[in-house]
Amino acid sequence: MSTFWSAVAMPPLFFAGAMPRRREVQPAKADKLREQMRSQIQFGNEGQVPPRREKGRGMWTCRTPFVLAALLILFPLSGHARDASGTLDLLITPNNGMPAMVTPGGAFDAVLREKGELRMLRDGKALPLTAEWTDLPGGRFRAHCTVPAGAVVGAWSLECAAGGKTDATVRAVFVFAEFPEYYIIAHLSDVHIGFDGVPAEETFRKTVSAVNDSDAAFAVITGDLTHGGTPDQFRKLLEVMDTCMVPTFVTTGNHDRDGQVYENFFGPLTYRFTLGRDGYLAFDTKDFMVADSLGVQDGLLCEYRRELKPCRWVIGLAHRYEPMMGMRAQLTLFVDDPLDLLLFGHIHRELNPDKGEVMPWGTTPMVAVPAERDGKYRLIDITAQGPRPRPVSEVK
Repeated sequence: MSTFWSAVAMPPLFFAGAMPRRREVQPAKADKLREQMRSQIQFGNEGQVPPRREKGRGMWTCRTPFVLAALLILFPLSGHARDASGTLDLLITPNNGMPAMVTPGGAFDAVLREKGELRMLRDGKALPLTAEWTDLPGGRFRAHCTVPAGAVVGAWSLECAAGGKTDATVRAVFVFAEFPEYYIIAHLSDVHIGFDGVPAEETFRKTVSAVNDSDAAFAVITGDLTHGGTPDQFRKLLEVMDTCMVPTFVTTGNHDRDGQVYENFFGPLTYRFTLGRDGYLAFDTKDFMVADSLGVQDGLLCEYRRELKPCRWVIGLAHRYEPMMGMRAQLTLFVDDPLDLLLFGHIHRELNPDKGEVMPWGTTPMVAVPAERDGKYRLIDITAQGPRPRPVSEVK
């Protein structure tokens, strides 16, 4: 935690329910630092694209029988998840912290370390996938996978067989009957698995259970997944997170930064995804205390923001926001074409607009959720009128 906006005190210019007007994107290019580029290429950011929306398909609400049935099905642990240490193996993405969301007959992209035979696994059933392969920088491969039209709604493991070995990741692909116009997301942050003197795992399990009992279409966990960023803490996180019955998307926090451990477990630091007509942009804020890092993420944010421009709403996911974050990133996210909402944690409490805790640009509404470590989470309604955050919920 840190003192929030200690150098900035501005009147509240926006509130969570207001929606900024769209603006034209001013394309910008960012220089790429070699060290950052190696990291991004290693984990396949170049291969991540939003799922393609299927034309002609109707919409559903989260309360239809099809979706309720999907949420109540227990997910199989087909194959072995990742490698023996719990880190990513042949399959980089999608994974259970950055899953694919598709409809029957739709498609998603996977990034792998080797080309191989791909299939989806569930309830003892295997569905072979037809894949179109593309070589990526850094020796990685992208597979554009078509989901069979007969795939049942729910969570599937993704398996790859290559070079005499088999790798599978649970909860990597979620099949939706249809993509919704109205839906709910669950926002968690600051789980802090491994925090001494606090039953973080037990609390996380209760919160995941509460999300399962809600009508959430998916959950986002915005950083500080662990307290020390150790492999053992990430393994404990995954053990509980895999009891979640809806897709879970994670971002890294300052407590997760121990070498490349986060990347070894979840892959890219910066990515985007869509659900129906809405886009989500997840990014890393570990280096945003300095102005203009000119790192590879600046270029990715510009590229992804342009890519998501046609979306109805675009919501940012990060561990923190502070006015001194890199200026290039701020211009991309909050000025050229402002995000419709920014979700984050880090401060372990809600924002206080009366004390100047607002977006200095006066564009993007922001919502901070108190720490999940304390049993707090928030549901957010995604409607035709915009995202509508609900009051914070708490598990006991």
